[in-house]
Amino acid sequence: MRYHTFDLTISVTGAEHEYALVAHSNTQGEATGRTRINTAAPPLSTLLQQPATSHQLSTFSPQQYGTLLYQSLFVDQIAPLLQRALGECLREDQIGLRIRLRSEPPELAALPWEYLYDPQRRLFLAASVETPVSRYLNLTEPVRKLACPAQINLLAAIPQNSGLDTEAEREMLTELSERLTGKIVVDILTDEATQKAMRAALRQKAYHIFHYAGHGSFKDDGAFIHLDHSEKLTEPMNANQFAQFFLDYPSMRLVFLNACHGATRSNHQALAGLAPQLVLRGVPTVIAMQDTIANDDAVLFATEFYAELCDPREGGQVEVAMSRARKALLQEKPESAVFGNPVLYLRAEEGRLWETQTTASPQPPAKEKKPLLERWQVWVGLIGGILAIVLGLLELREKIAPPAASTQEEAKPKEIATSYLRVFVIDATSGAPLADVRLTVTELPVDTVLTAMTTSDGGFHFKEIPAPVNSRARVYAEKEGYRGKNEYTFLPGPLKFELEKIK
Repeated sequence: MRYHTFDLTISVTGAEHEYALVAHSNTQGEATGRTRINTAAPPLSTLLQQPATSHQLSTFSPQQYGTLLYQSLFVDQIAPLLQRALGECLREDQIGLRIRLRSEPPELAALPWEYLYDPQRRLFLAASVETPVSRYLNLTEPVRKLACPAQINLLAAIPQNSGLDTEAEREMLTELSERLTGKIVVDILTDEATQKAMRAALRQKAYHIFHYAGHGSFKDDGAFIHLDHSEKLTEPMNANQFAQFFLDYPSMRLVFLNACHGATRSNHQALAGLAPQLVLRGVPTVIAMQDTIANDDAVLFATEFYAELCDPREGGQVEVAMSRARKALLQEKPESAVFGNPVLYLRAEEGRLWETQTTASPQPPAKEKKPLLERWQVWVGLIGGILAIVLGLLELREKIAPPAASTQEEAKPKEIATSYLRVFVIDATSGAPLADVRLTVTELPVDTVLTAMTTSDGGFHFKEIPAPVNSRARVYAEKEGYRGKNEYTFLPGPLKFELEKIK
């Protein structure tokens, strides 16, 4: 999977509850906008007070919360820029659009943007491999390359004094190592997972992935991880202390915190929380939870994530693994909001941790060098041969007159660029999809009129419209018993109609 990039930066304006938005697409340019977001007022205050758990979000569904978050970001010229960038990607297979959020105000960084829901496409952005969502931090320290050796070393710390049932997670990591022998080696701290044991393990081998399964907590704007201790049941470490493990440890590519509140950030203090502190210390990729997560949900997510990440055919892509693991949670528990709990912090420009065997190009064997005199003689002979050919061609050109250009030759027709358009139609009263709606596309750059009828899901996909991307077209939606509508749109859309039933 290859990705284009859509960066969205949120910054303060000085006005209360008003924020400036700057979006940059690496293929479609830039756009700006302004939005009003009040996290202290409902419904966002309710979302922050009762964040996502393994149960359904109270008051509103995940789709409703996700739509609210989506409509607060994609406003003004930001929305059409996203549609153009996404439309360009969807025209080709295996190309997606990574959405990276750069939220400068801490109160907005605390919002669960992983629930962004596109109401037109009717999907959660972060649960689709076509639109992975990550948090991106603007830090001055250079980003390390994400290339890793053929064999991946994973260190797992599973505190035995946590009181959690971690046997399933331990078995999952062991099975991963056995299934991908030669590709990944998993070392689990078998005794107590103490600070001393972790330092010793990190000294002995260059690890590329660190996996933690245990307790995490967030209190008084501070994040803590709980390790074993020789005298106490557990020993809490704050975010800064824990991040020190990976300072000046260049081989570390990914830290996976399968703990509650690993990604929770302060509403008042920037870079508070475990995940941002790890990124600040130079770890290119961090995965953490922004709220309490049930053990079976955590194991399911980690199992799906590593299965995708370590697949020998298409492995190494963090964004793909994250999206497919989210989708697995969404499929297993469709009424739950747990799929939005994990957060991806990505510092690197590309989300690939290592190259797959299919993409790595074999190196040709080195050729034995000939003696210097022999190589010089070869070059002299080669140059002499080239000069002889050039002189022969010049002599031949003088003898043969060039043919006269035919005045009757017709110009070849130019190939017309094509686009596409997705149209959705719903009942304005019930919100249900409308089938058998007649769609007509007119006023295209090429003298063409397209017609079609919507399917049972209220949609139709016009393929290969004879007009380039960003062309303007008028679309009519008509159904007997309903008031018809027409609207201009820029290809490739999508376009959504709400038809009102005639009483």
